[in-house]
Amino acid sequence: MNDSKNIEIPEGNILSFDFGEKRIGIAIGNNITNNIHPLETIETPKKIDRFKKIELLLEIWKPVQLVVGYPLNDDGSISRMSLLAKKFGEKLKNKFNISVYFVDERFSSSEAELKLKKLEKNLKKRKHIIDQVAAMIILDSFFEADKDDRKLVL
Repeated sequence: MNDSKNIEIPEGNILSFDFGEKRIGIAIGNNITNNIHPLETIETPKKIDRFKKIELLLEIWKPVQLVVGYPLNDDGSISRMSLLAKKFGEKLKNKFNISVYFVDERFSSSEAELKLKKLEKNLKKRKHIIDQVAAMIILDSFFEADKDDRKLVL
């Protein structure tokens, strides 16, 4: 991700993705209000079905920006999932022609699990929304980043 550059982001909705091989959590936020809400969990391993659902969400919410969690190892090194998340982000950019940012998402799933344990005692319900909450945490990290430090990587 060395080819990054600073860019001004238009105002509007932003979708964020917590990418996984089994599930993709999606959250929506708005960079005017900085409000963030869980949106959906896509639970299909078929790529074509995943991208059909994503396309529908893009048509409904018309985001100006996409943010994808970039899962690094604890020491900051690149993992197998980092490469898969980058490939996913590149496909989003190429297929839908919307700029994609990556956000270091180390510990976002752990943080989501801790938050949900306090709110939801039912493990089945918690498991279904944990990826959405992780996507919310990823988007919150994006909003909290200093605008001068935000890097467009795609």
